[in-house]
Amino acid sequence: MSKPGIFPGSLRSAAIPRWSHRDPVEGGSPFTSDDARYPLWHAATRHAKDTLVRADAALELDQTLHPQPYPVRLVAFAVGRFDVWSQRALEIVGSPHAVPGYERWLHDYRASWIRYVVETCPHVDVEDDLSAQLTARIRFWVDKAREKLQLS
Repeated sequence: MSKPGIFPGSLRSAAIPRWSHRDPVEGGSPFTSDDARYPLWHAATRHAKDTLVRADAALELDQTLHPQPYPVRLVAFAVGRFDVWSQRALEIVGSPHAVPGYERWLHDYRASWIRYVVETCPHVDVEDDLSAQLTARIRFWVDKAREKLQLS
């Protein structure tokens, strides 16, 4: 049975980083069609995928106009993906009781990104920079959740 006031625990193990536009939450929507969060998740997913298409086009143009070293681009790319999917997950935070679960999801997603980058790019030393930037983004998104719910 769905508990709309909490962040779904099932999402914690589903935060899988991706270089592509693929959803980090495998298996489609974690909500049944009768759950009030289902349409929120669906709309936020569509928005996230559209955002990724635009972001990739902007990244390509920026690289052409203002070339950056690969480690800088790699971190920016990962942080951008993290932000897009974190914003999507924020859409289902509908009560103060959901904020701790959302924050745990963000930390799990951050840890997954660090492992993913270390494993897929073993010769690029970005772990500390990526970790610091994603930690800052977690603070940003948790603050956004509190702001959304008008919490202090």
